[in-house]
Amino acid sequence: MGIGTIIVKRIVRMLTSRDIYDIAALCSRKERLFFKACGFRDDILGSTTLMYSRTISSTCFEDERMVKQAGRKLLLVPSLQLPLASFKITKPQS
Repeated sequence: MGIGTIIVKRIVRMLTSRDIYDIAALCSRKERLFFKACGFRDDILGSTTLMYSRTISSTCFEDERMVKQAGRKLLLVPSLQLPLASFKITKPQS
């Protein structure tokens, strides 16, 4: 068991000991395997996460990623990933 798994399991144990069971991980497709190994599963309702901010948030772009300010937090929004069917494969010209 790696250090990341130990940390996540400890956080989950601390939250569940306080009767908090609605625990979610916002992660990329690559990171999903790690969280699934830590016991996380897909949301049965297929929910998407929304974040409430009392202030008007501003947005700026860094490289291809979007950085969004929400209150005192800075959120790094991953770039939009297209479904596999929308990618076109082209042969290199020789």
